[in-house]
Amino acid sequence: MDRLTIDEGLQSIEGAGMALSLNKKALAIVKEMLSRSEELKIKASKVDCGATVIDCGVNTKGSVDAGLYVTRVTAGDLAQVSLSTMNYGDFALPTILVFSDHPVLATIGGQLGDWEVKYENYSAVGSGPARALALDRNIPTAVGAKRETLRERGLFTYTPMEIYEKIGYRDSHDKAVIVLESSEIPPNRILELIAAACHIKSEGLFALVAPISSLAGSVQIAGRIVEVGIHKLSLMGFDFKKILFGSGYAPIAPVHRNHAEAMGRTNDAIRYGGVTYYIVDFDDDEKLKDFVDMVPPSDNKSFAEIFKTATRGFYDVDLRAFAPAVITVTNSRTGKTFTAGRIKPEFLRKTLGIA
Repeated sequence: MDRLTIDEGLQSIEGAGMALSLNKKALAIVKEMLSRSEELKIKASKVDCGATVIDCGVNTKGSVDAGLYVTRVTAGDLAQVSLSTMNYGDFALPTILVFSDHPVLATIGGQLGDWEVKYENYSAVGSGPARALALDRNIPTAVGAKRETLRERGLFTYTPMEIYEKIGYRDSHDKAVIVLESSEIPPNRILELIAAACHIKSEGLFALVAPISSLAGSVQIAGRIVEVGIHKLSLMGFDFKKILFGSGYAPIAPVHRNHAEAMGRTNDAIRYGGVTYYIVDFDDDEKLKDFVDMVPPSDNKSFAEIFKTATRGFYDVDLRAFAPAVITVTNSRTGKTFTAGRIKPEFLRKTLGIA
């Protein structure tokens, strides 16, 4: 790794671009991660195309602390992130706590994993600030194929361009940060394609790779707790621009080396142990209560069971399955608060493999 080149590249963006740039803020975190790479048990390297790849758990051990950093990166450092230990029934688990005063930009604008990264035999779920630079990419194939059917059922999905137009946000930088959920280091061609989609040179791309079966991967999935609740509200037709504040916590699932098992555990940790809270500005309390009631999962299935029905892969999963166990929403216009769902320790114990 050419540390001098990386540091100089990061320093060169200071003062550039628009205010509140997700990529600029994320790059500052990346710089801090690189300065603590040994402590975080991560490794950075320059690849042939000039991009910087930061391995957070593929060929490195990674760490819980690295996962906290990755969570901040995905949100463009617009979310405060911390760690605690909480009781879930008669057992305790490490738990991530997240809050943001910029909940929509941090989550839908940053954390949402809607970048389907594929080339030959490589695939990854892409998220993070780089998404805001790649507005002309496609919606995930499996989602796009059933988009009209979903709309007929009252479920709403958005293309990348539609998301940022709805948020009213555009980033403009010659450097980008993407987080790849993958068990493999991306090949050179993938990084070139990502950079091209972001309209930047490959030398300006910083890719953090965190397998879902790694410590950092498990942490950063739990760190999406606020995003999961906002995405579910949006799916049900709620105007996410009405959300003023978001907070939440979720248990960090015990790591499992098997990819499918790890995917099930991390998603079920949110589905049966995740708690969210939002402040919104909404004009109809009755409708707001209806939206809140629709958010928690109602299937009583493990995510692994649900995933078995997704014949076209991760993006073919029933989008309603991605949901927090509990949601509470306060309407700033009326002062009324609505809540739905409950933590289900019995499901957590079973799906997380707790004896």
